[in-house]
Amino acid sequence: GIVPRRPFAPGQGGWGAWELAARYTELRVDGDAFPVFASPTSSARSAEEWAGGINWYLNRNVKVALTYAQTRFTGGAATGNRETENVLLSRVQLVF
Repeated sequence: GIVPRRPFAPGQGGWGAWELAARYTELRVDGDAFPVFASPTSSARSAEEWAGGINWYLNRNVKVALTYAQTRFTGGAATGNRETENVLLSRVQLVF
């Protein structure tokens, strides 16, 4: 795992370690899945997602993560495309 050179210690110059992250993902569903295995009115034919985040490693045992992601769909609604989804995720992770 990541071990900060200067663990978080206010007043002593230690702010831990910072990490920037980015991701792009695509999903394409084979056309043969419709309408036998998936309904074209409720299942998206494709999805594209991009996400960005920042991770803060306070010390070797504590990580704080904040991620924002947006997913756009093709199909998946009774008429047209399913609405775009936006999500903001946060997590505090303890490692022992």
